[in-house]
Amino acid sequence: MRELFHLGAALAGFAGSALAADESSASQTKPRPSITALRVEQPPVIDGVLDDAAWQKAPAGGDFVQDEPGDGVPMTERTEFRVLYDARALYIGIWCYDSEPEKILARGMTRDDFPMEDDYIYIAIDTFLDRRNGYNFTINPNGLRYDALINNNSHSSSNWDAIWECKSQISDKGWFSEIAIPFDSIAFNPGNSTWGFNIARTIRRKNERGRWHSEGRHLRTSAMANAGEIRGLEGLGNITKWEFLPYGMGKYRHNNDTGDEKTLGDFGGDLSYRLAPNLNASLSVNTDFAETEADYRQLNFTRFSLQYPEKRDFFLKDSGIFKFGPSSRRSRTQSSTPFFSRRIGLTHSGHQVPINLATKITGRVGKYNIGLIGAMIGEHDGIDSQNVFVTRISRNVLEQSSVGMISTMGDPNSDKDTYMIGTDFNYRTTKFLTDKTLRASVYTMANFDDDTDWNYAHGTDISYPNDLIDAGVSFYQVDEEFKPKLGYTRRTGIRRFGSSFSYRPRPESIDWLRKYHLSYRNSIYTTLDNDIESQKHSFYIPYLDFESGHNVYFKIEQEYDKPDHDFEVSGGGVVPAGEYWMTNYALDFDLRDAGLINGGFGYELGDWYHGEKQTAYFRLGFYPAKWLNTSLSYSFNHFELPETQFDAQIASGNIRINFTPDMGWSHLIQYDDVSESIGYNTRFFWEFKPGKKFYAVIRQNYGDEDHLFSLRQSEFAIKALTTFRF
Repeated sequence: MRELFHLGAALAGFAGSALAADESSASQTKPRPSITALRVEQPPVIDGVLDDAAWQKAPAGGDFVQDEPGDGVPMTERTEFRVLYDARALYIGIWCYDSEPEKILARGMTRDDFPMEDDYIYIAIDTFLDRRNGYNFTINPNGLRYDALINNNSHSSSNWDAIWECKSQISDKGWFSEIAIPFDSIAFNPGNSTWGFNIARTIRRKNERGRWHSEGRHLRTSAMANAGEIRGLEGLGNITKWEFLPYGMGKYRHNNDTGDEKTLGDFGGDLSYRLAPNLNASLSVNTDFAETEADYRQLNFTRFSLQYPEKRDFFLKDSGIFKFGPSSRRSRTQSSTPFFSRRIGLTHSGHQVPINLATKITGRVGKYNIGLIGAMIGEHDGIDSQNVFVTRISRNVLEQSSVGMISTMGDPNSDKDTYMIGTDFNYRTTKFLTDKTLRASVYTMANFDDDTDWNYAHGTDISYPNDLIDAGVSFYQVDEEFKPKLGYTRRTGIRRFGSSFSYRPRPESIDWLRKYHLSYRNSIYTTLDNDIESQKHSFYIPYLDFESGHNVYFKIEQEYDKPDHDFEVSGGGVVPAGEYWMTNYALDFDLRDAGLINGGFGYELGDWYHGEKQTAYFRLGFYPAKWLNTSLSYSFNHFELPETQFDAQIASGNIRINFTPDMGWSHLIQYDDVSESIGYNTRFFWEFKPGKKFYAVIRQNYGDEDHLFSLRQSEFAIKALTTFRF
């Protein structure tokens, strides 16, 4: 434990010593633009027409500049926006003029599906003006609504749902939209009349993207540290403190193998109270997740476990506060995670475990970010009811950095005493070498249980994620018995060294080529005695990004692995212990997002341990109309080993019928020949009034030893929930 506290002290000391240096360079590369919000007594009608008199009186913002394909040059189509507000809500009107309105792409309408294949508007709002955190609201010409949280200048927590309105219209001049965001749906400081704000537009057919305020194409619109401002928001104080979300649920289950059937009904709900402008306390009674979408199947050809994402709203809301360690996506997915909320209420195989009661406090107070979770897990699998706790506290330091700690207590799957504690420092600046981004992180964790005493994991990461050069180095070490019971650890007893470098020029002399990448990545794993256990070297020569929106890459990968015991993979193959050098080749082609058919396909071949492996795959989306979105993916894997040959296939098809942006019916069919089964999941969703929702879900599994289409298990659930604020 001394190591942990010494490092924590060192982190705090480093933060304090660096503060003066960072603040001395905290001048803006470009002046921040601002727009003044107009207060109105009569709110506009949210219909997408924008003919209310208030819109004409409000100041206009515009002059969008490109970050793709150009950098800082005006967009090819004019965009304007205005901001209104009253005592109830913030209103944003957007004018997306278009010289070829018949070519506007608007094919998606599904709530919470990011409209990547369409024209769209991305709005980022920093309601506390802390230059770090905020909210994202994304819309398209169909009135599609997508919302997410922004955590420390990065887009995160995309499953966060807010109550807000949007209506859009397409005319012979372009497309236009009106948005109403109730103040009850977001947190803010009532005494602050200025918010951070930025807005971006994508014109999909041109593969063009631009925004109101840009300090460089390497920065995303979610970078609130580099956003403009909304000013003039005076007198915002009449905000409700209580929110109650009761639900009622009915469920029917039938098992054809055993003949068992079960019908049950239940109710519960969430109650939250706003302790401070940006601090909420929540209580969930009889927590239920009947409406969550099914996991996508995966095939595992490695000797390590797979990780499935969290999909439950209660744990996704404000989940960014619990993030720990490096902000780099590559580093975060490869290291040990101290807290993985899926451990609460779900077994390793994804089966639900009853959560009798769950509590949560999340938010920000001053410079502190606070996250607390407590859950009472019901009896299951012969284990008595268990209590688990998670605490995450961090403090904002410097201009865009933080230092913090995390701790967990309890094990959902045993009655043993288990604890985990960790501390981290995350540094970020967008003013390195005047206008470049630099990130760095250092962290350490300690885990204790009754059987193994204290075990440790720690690491560091530094990255330079910019447009021309994107590079980074990382290191982490995980003790043999470091296995946090509320976290996830893919490999133990290792040290990992990693680095990456990508050179991405934009040749102006080649009209059909937007940019190309020459990239190299590696990862080297050793034992704690520094013996090499595995390593991988990947060369992208090259990755081509075409002006049309298509892209293609060719990859050569050299890999070494030394398993110390035999292991079995999906499909039934067995890899003997030993040392293996493998060379693999991959070719991947992605279709442009603007096409009627989008997605991509690829082919890989090469060595696979003591044999050879070939993989062919495709992923295709077909959106013939805004009310019908379909997708299909398939992967075929062929293995040739000295003693045998075998195949492993996995396929999925998704059909979404969109009646309106607030009503949809989705169908997911999945098949793999390893389990020799078909899974079917259909989900009807209807938000008939803002905050009032209805779900109907059917889950079925097919396939036995004799017949693939033999129904084995069925579950039908209906759930209704509503929102009361007072």
